[in-house]
Amino acid sequence: MKLWKVQLVMLLALVSCATAVQAEAKQADLKFVLYYPQVPPYMYQDEKTEKVVGLVPEILQDFFQQQNIRVQYVADNRTRAEHRLYQGDVDAILLAKEWTQHPEQLLFSEPLLEHQDYLFSRQPMAAQGQLAEWVKGKAICTRQYYVYDALTPFFQTNETARVDSSSEMTQLKMLLNGRCDFAFMNEHVANWLLHHHFPDQQLYRSAKGFSPVGLTVAFHPRWKPQLAAFNQYLAVQRQQGTIAQWLKFYVTKS
Repeated sequence: MKLWKVQLVMLLALVSCATAVQAEAKQADLKFVLYYPQVPPYMYQDEKTEKVVGLVPEILQDFFQQQNIRVQYVADNRTRAEHRLYQGDVDAILLAKEWTQHPEQLLFSEPLLEHQDYLFSRQPMAAQGQLAEWVKGKAICTRQYYVYDALTPFFQTNETARVDSSSEMTQLKMLLNGRCDFAFMNEHVANWLLHHHFPDQQLYRSAKGFSPVGLTVAFHPRWKPQLAAFNQYLAVQRQQGTIAQWLKFYVTKS
């Protein structure tokens, strides 16, 4: 091979290596909390592959790949994860602004979608009625550490008993075992559990939902430069129906 060809090949190789190194150097890591106990269909670890799957990873993946950001999932519980986010030890978690201790210290995305809590019962519930009529004098299975705005007044006056559990799965098990009169749960999580773990059980849901909340991502302030682009991306995904499609896929996925 002629000398100039050898030099050209070497030059191209050097340029290719330099480009690869530069691209790698520009890639950032984002630590995203995977709640434990996990929250399907939003985000959970597949039992067979151990891969983090669900609506949220599907939506996050495309955006952060476009931004050359590598997402790393870090398992932690709800309370500890929030404190780690304030400290900057992690970068993002699924968290509604109204549930945080110090919302002014965080950045919140636009909602991916909205969800409501419903009462679930072993017996049919009247189509009409007020929450107070249903819950006074009753025991309600709830998830530990969760804030339930609609139920808080009844818990505070001891008109309604709060029976905490470690997960939504345990909530439904306790309801089916007669440990409580109702379970108060996120509609999407309940639908996933009923489809995947309790397909033969007959449970009834209140006709009315309570405390609508947007499913948002809370970021540490250092991610402010990416927030506007992330919100624009979410708006497009909602308009195209992509988020609704992924939700349906994971709720009904066998």
